[in-house]
Amino acid sequence: MSATNQTEHEQVEGGLHRRIGVLGASVSGIAIVLGAGIYVLVGEAAGIAGNGVWLSFLVAALLAAGTGLSYAELTSMFPEAGAAAAYANEAFGRRAAFVTGWMDVAVNAIAGPAVALGFGSYVHQLTGLDPTLVAIGLIVVCTAIVLAGVTETITLAAVFAVIEVSGLAFVIVVGAPDLGAVDLLSIHGGTAGLLGAAALVFFAYEGFEEIATLSEEVRDPTRTIPIALIVSVVVTTVIYALVAAVVVSVVPWEELATSRAPLAVVVERIAGGRWAAAISWIALFATFNTVLLILATGPRAMYGMARRGLMPPVFGRVWAARGTPWVAILAGSGVSLAFAVIGDIGLVAQVTNFAIFTLFVVVNASVMWLRRTRPDATRPFRVRPALGGFPLPSIVGLGGALLLSVYMEPWALVIGAAALVLGFALSFVLVQHAPTDAPSR
Repeated sequence: MSATNQTEHEQVEGGLHRRIGVLGASVSGIAIVLGAGIYVLVGEAAGIAGNGVWLSFLVAALLAAGTGLSYAELTSMFPEAGAAAAYANEAFGRRAAFVTGWMDVAVNAIAGPAVALGFGSYVHQLTGLDPTLVAIGLIVVCTAIVLAGVTETITLAAVFAVIEVSGLAFVIVVGAPDLGAVDLLSIHGGTAGLLGAAALVFFAYEGFEEIATLSEEVRDPTRTIPIALIVSVVVTTVIYALVAAVVVSVVPWEELATSRAPLAVVVERIAGGRWAAAISWIALFATFNTVLLILATGPRAMYGMARRGLMPPVFGRVWAARGTPWVAILAGSGVSLAFAVIGDIGLVAQVTNFAIFTLFVVVNASVMWLRRTRPDATRPFRVRPALGGFPLPSIVGLGGALLLSVYMEPWALVIGAAALVLGFALSFVLVQHAPTDAPSR
């Protein structure tokens, strides 16, 4: 089929529809990222790093940027929904691919309920309803939207993204007169505090890498996905740093550390209760949006793994009328519901970070290994500069992931390591000897 005859409803092999352009993919990335960390975790992070919490966001952004460029190169080479699992498959083989994909699925299965619990906290502040029950209800509603189709999901996400960015812009504007009222270079706990907060708020950047799972639903993926990855990291970093600097300038970090709705506290201090309530409502849109897009992108990873024979074929089934991987969506949402019952967003965020760090080590290592083993392979997007033949941003991303993992809570490390071991054990049972539907290389 020629390019001129392709329609927005064109299906790639396997049933997914190519309906998303550069704007849609970029908005998706920004919308996933902007919901959780800044609306929910900035207070807890301030309790770790003090007035220097905005620097922790920059440290986390450095890791995100390096890894984002690695994702961009690999996605331009292998534009598949399997994303990280597909990259690990190409670099290190099928068992490594399964374990990587397992952790990728775990990121989404755990991150979704973590943000949903943040949504529940804001609803509780506004209405008094139980936050855990609200989180469960949100997951059910988002699952129904995701099943309806990718066009419906992205359209709603774009509308909500405009609302949530407006809320953060309002916080920056009203708090700007107080910016710098405290010593923004004062870091509670020194280097340990800075990196400990960075390890926590890296959860705030979770989601930009999930743009890669849309590779089979975007037009011209080798160009679209790299652009969307870079745009989402840059835009969210600027917003995060400004908001974090403003909030500690307005409200003492000790007070922020005890709040589960920190931005509402900041706005109430500046503009009064009515505006604080408005920010709480906007936070609902932001966290809703993040849950929606996490539940949309996670199943795409499962779908891509099934096509490569890395998961049972049932997860590759597509609802023909809607173009959605319905079995994977229902499975992912079911696991998310189970984690939502835990009710502790801090613990859930830390466990999610372990899975993210694992993914990022593999993705950055894959770029470096493929540079060495397939130097002549076509790379529509190429990470620069290089050091000793290896991309410098990938080295930073890999090293940063290992460094921040040291500053995680011990229990999060134990739970994350257990998930990693379980994934390795399952690889002996679930990994097929040959891919079922993946293109040959």
